[in-house]
Amino acid sequence: MVTGKKRTFVLYPSLGVGHLIPMVELAKHLLRHVHIALIAVANPPDTDAVSAAAVERLAAANPAIAFRLLPVPASPDAGADWVKRDLDTLRLANPVLRDFLLRSQPAAALILDMFCVDALDVATELGVPAYFFFASAAGDLAMFLNLPYLYPTLPPFRDMGEALVRCPGMPPVRAMDMPLTVQDRDSDWTKVRMYQFRRIPEGRGVLVNSFAWLEPRALRALGDGVCVPGRSTPRVFCVGPLVNDGSSTTGSGGRHECLAWLDAQPKRSVVFLCFGSKDACSVLIALFLYHQFY
Repeated sequence: MVTGKKRTFVLYPSLGVGHLIPMVELAKHLLRHVHIALIAVANPPDTDAVSAAAVERLAAANPAIAFRLLPVPASPDAGADWVKRDLDTLRLANPVLRDFLLRSQPAAALILDMFCVDALDVATELGVPAYFFFASAAGDLAMFLNLPYLYPTLPPFRDMGEALVRCPGMPPVRAMDMPLTVQDRDSDWTKVRMYQFRRIPEGRGVLVNSFAWLEPRALRALGDGVCVPGRSTPRVFCVGPLVNDGSSTTGSGGRHECLAWLDAQPKRSVVFLCFGSKDACSVLIALFLYHQFY
């Protein structure tokens, strides 16, 4: 990724608060490296009140980050499940994103949420380097990149029960513990997810919310290209851990009280779970940590 002088990065989260908040933490990281961070938020007419309030709150709390709402038409298939509806909405956002990038100052890169894969077409048209931001563990990334190639050789996960799924870079995971959106191989949910996972390698690179000491096995698999057979794997950049420093919670910038509790626990006795709004990535993180430390 381009470094060395002050540059503008446009961050493009997927729909929902669970995708917006990690992008804000990445924007803070870019600001600490003296870059300009601009978050473009797709804003369809059916945006829920929680998401709208979150954008307003985050913008007020982070005045150094520029937030821009992109008005997007609603998905024409209002009765579709939320996975397909979100994909349709993000596709409808492409012309609006394109116009926004053309009007804005030149961007050094467009940083995409893992589900905003169709924005790659806009980046290619405009000649803007596109990177993905993967807010979960590198082990999750290794598994998800491998699923489009592995899954056609397996029964649906929902039928495999406790049988183990083996992906490069990850300890075996029970099929029943895989995310809900990929349980049925022939469902629309899974087809959307496989399409998204298959397109991620088209980016220039992937920024992952992890660090080398924590996940050497997964990062080695990603670096060796074994997760994406038959095609090149984009370079993976560890930018983690990206976490809120807690200063806004205490109100005074002081040390959060939970840290005192953590300091009092025996070494390697705590597993951290951070649940998102819809997907089950945190389950995979927990499984990874369990196999890593126990």
